[in-house]
Amino acid sequence: MTSARWNQMCISEQILNIGGEIQRAVDRKAKNENDLAAQYLKKALEWISLTKEDPKNRNRIEEISIVEEELLDYFGDNKYKNDKNSIMSYWNSFFSAIF
Repeated sequence: MTSARWNQMCISEQILNIGGEIQRAVDRKAKNENDLAAQYLKKALEWISLTKEDPKNRNRIEEISIVEEELLDYFGDNKYKNDKNSIMSYWNSFFSAIF
């Protein structure tokens, strides 16, 4: 995805796309399908970066960065002790607000 194309999306579309990849990554991690989880996570992180770079989101960078840190931790050392439910509860709140 190019940044020009990504930037054409409203923030809710960006969040939905990121959240979909995170849902896939979390589901695959729960099934110990780590290679697939890593692929989905990689795409989510790419889209998070594009979202942070999008000029219309400049006031949201701090929150987006916190989400990014939580994801990296969850799929890494998990020092914050998150689980599938705690990760997805954040994203589900967006899904509920949008739909």
